[in-house]
Amino acid sequence: MTSGKTVQLSKYAERKYGFSSNTSVDLEVGVNYGCALLAIAGADGELAEEELQWFIDEQEMMAEHSEAVEEYIETLRKFDWKNANIEELLSGIKYDFSLNFRRCILYQAIKMSRADGSYHEKEKAAVAKAAEILGVEPSVVVSLESVAEMEETTDRLRIALFETDG
Repeated sequence: MTSGKTVQLSKYAERKYGFSSNTSVDLEVGVNYGCALLAIAGADGELAEEELQWFIDEQEMMAEHSEAVEEYIETLRKFDWKNANIEELLSGIKYDFSLNFRRCILYQAIKMSRADGSYHEKEKAAVAKAAEILGVEPSVVVSLESVAEMEETTDRLRIALFETDG
């Protein structure tokens, strides 16, 4: 059952994740996705403000601004991630467009978990558990972790080269 509300993806989503420019996501599917990410990033017992803010920023860039996006973000802010059933949330994610969401959600979980400067062992274990539930091989998880680390290193290098205060 869906609410019929959708979120229209942006040019950023097209550039960063390869979506076509006319792609939209069912709001309830997006909520399941986001809530699963919150539960994974909070696996160390804390959902750091930097982690939540990373995800909110990413979602605001990925979607065209709308009431549905505001509702989505408000729902995530109120979500009880400490008592979430990750397996149930992951089973509620089904897209009607081309996306290996299994890899995408793991990538975003890794990025979100690292946003506070620490990729805690419990977060890594939660990512591994989610990968197992989703049927993603451990070697792919290691590759996704490496991509996240390389992106952070590249960002730091670019900022250093531009001699900004970042």
